[in-house]
Amino acid sequence: MTPLQLYFYLVVLAALVELALLIAQTVRLTIAQRVLRELSKNVDEVARARAERMASELIKQAREDAVKRSSAVVTGKVYEQLAPYMPWFKYNPREARFLGSPVDFVVFDGIEGGGPVTVRFVEVKSGDSRLSDRERAIKEAIERCSVTFEVVRPEGPAEKGPK
Repeated sequence: MTPLQLYFYLVVLAALVELALLIAQTVRLTIAQRVLRELSKNVDEVARARAERMASELIKQAREDAVKRSSAVVTGKVYEQLAPYMPWFKYNPREARFLGSPVDFVVFDGIEGGGPVTVRFVEVKSGDSRLSDRERAIKEAIERCSVTFEVVRPEGPAEKGPK
């Protein structure tokens, strides 16, 4: 074998080795891309599953909260209806008139005894509930004495105005 042939074979061998390295890198890159796609798919599935679990938990908490609030509302309504007969209600039940809204009771304190009458607006609250905006507005109107008494008489059929 001549030196020129040997040189030629070495160049071809080097080219083949370089080609083999390129093929190996291409195969590694292809495998890495497949793995990356699979990992991405897995991450998406894990994220979706986690989001579904979180949404399910939030819905469950919202339902539990709604049940608690509903229960509190029902309990409050029962207390409102039974308040005059409870030991903590300090007025005569026969002098209390249930309205329910916008205040729970109007108590005509003293009317049964025939003496001076004090008109009281009573709101029953249970737990840590507070006055609503409407209830607060009524309380403020009463505190500034913006209360009147009117007698309304039906006058029969309405008169027609001029034609």
